[in-house]
Amino acid sequence: MASPITIDPAVIQQLVDQAVQENILSAVENLSSDPVWLARIEQMINQTVVQETITRLKGIDLNPTIKQCVDESMEQFQKTLLTNFTSTGITDTATACQLTVTDDAVQIANTLTAETATLQNLIVKGTINTDNPSWQNLTEAIGQKTLDLMSEDWTAGLVLQVSDQIQKNGIDFDQVTINGEQLIDGNRLSSAITETGIQTVGHLRQLNVAGEAHINETFTVVNHRVGVNTIEPEMALSVWDEEVSVVIGKNKAKQAYVGTNRDQGLALGVNRIPQIEIDIDGLTRIKKLQVGVHRIAHDVKVPGWSGTRGDIVFNANPGDDAVFAWVCLGAFKWKALRSAE
Repeated sequence: MASPITIDPAVIQQLVDQAVQENILSAVENLSSDPVWLARIEQMINQTVVQETITRLKGIDLNPTIKQCVDESMEQFQKTLLTNFTSTGITDTATACQLTVTDDAVQIANTLTAETATLQNLIVKGTINTDNPSWQNLTEAIGQKTLDLMSEDWTAGLVLQVSDQIQKNGIDFDQVTINGEQLIDGNRLSSAITETGIQTVGHLRQLNVAGEAHINETFTVVNHRVGVNTIEPEMALSVWDEEVSVVIGKNKAKQAYVGTNRDQGLALGVNRIPQIEIDIDGLTRIKKLQVGVHRIAHDVKVPGWSGTRGDIVFNANPGDDAVFAWVCLGAFKWKALRSAE
């Protein structure tokens, strides 16, 4: 009969603990290489530390400690501020209180010195030092201002009084002078009056105009030229009538010119009937012509009017009879002039 097997519980426990430990180490080693697991572990640790810290702080009263630290810091700051207070705009060298600020007023213990002071309201309860240039400037300014106001009021009152007197009694112009010369001397206005806005005058015995003259938008005198219906005369005299113009002036040395400067015909006549016409090409047409005592005319037949001996009438429709003109032998007697065969 075989011997019974003996199991030592201590050995079994040791083997189990060793196996468990090895499995845990293996699992932890595997997890330590997993970044997700490490992040979760880190988060859990942080949360645990924070919660534990808050729990412990809740049980501790920190107010006395904080108050003590603040009081010590403020006491040290106040000592430093009182000992040596200075800033970019303020330097305190006083050894005693000189300025007191309250809700109602600002109190200054001694003299206030300022380069420039701007005050909303100034109330003086004591004396004012008048023995200084500033007071003199102030009094002069106030005096001048008062004088100006009085002058304005006085001037306005004087003007009103003068206006009333003028309305009641009129004006004596014999007593009004300009530069020592009477404004109105009888019926003559002072020569010192050189500019006026007069729009209507009576009969003028003499008129001298220095410079340009424009009359009723029709007559213009400018640059030694006269223009009618134009402000830009082309010659000494330039007359416009709608789209045509006639000019008179110098053509060249010792020669005058009467005509037009533009692409226009020219007609001379009487009784509103043109008798001499010059077209734009220079062709001249004369309806009736007399040279000296002899008339020169045209007709298609023997003239039937009484002429002067020597008058010539050209045949305007010559035929085979070779008659090219007729010459007057006196009264109604005309002789045919024929061309040579």
